Amino acid sequence: MNVSVRAGARGVAAAVLAACCAGASAGLAGADERVPERQSDRQAAGSLSAQLVLVADDRRILGAWDGRQETLDVATVRAVAVGGQANAFVVFTGCTQASSGHCDVTMRFHVYRPDGKVFAVSPPMEVWQYKPAPPARALQPSAQYLKVVVEPHDALGRYVVSASVKDHVSGATLQLSTAFEATR
Repeated sequence: MNVSVRAGARGVAAAVLAACCAGASAGLAGADERVPERQSDRQAAGSLSAQLVLVADDRRILGAWDGRQETLDVATVRAVAVGGQANAFVVFTGCTQASSGHCDVTMRFHVYRPDGKVFAVSPPMEVWQYKPAPPARALQPSAQYLKVVVEPHDALGRYVVSASVKDHVSGATLQLSTAFEATR
């Protein structure tokens, strides 16, 4: 499912894409929200560890994953030319299983413009829900991800993508951020 988020008819297009089958519409945030002061692309709390990665080719990361990797070997994106895209995934390990035997981990993305103001906020999205935890120490990309496309009329400069990740079973919350430079 592809749900576009735009600032009016213009702006960096952010689309919520399901690697599986679910999704919801995203919304624009208030202009008074700002980029978080502390930024880190990786964090851990309890058994949950995660990293926010930006990749150019979403199909490559999804197609190459077999569910047993203990290391991450993907080419990440630091610059996106007009017409290009960055796909934001949360790669994680260690979600806590409920008594049902399933994990319940969600995320919510914020995209910040070069002026530091919030451009878009995603709805709650699935990192890993209604599934058993991946094997111990194995890394797993989130079931859903955010796709950001730089359009010709977008401001050039540094865009920050942040994700708030919550394990609803353990209560652990992670705040992850990374950035890319929009270029010509």
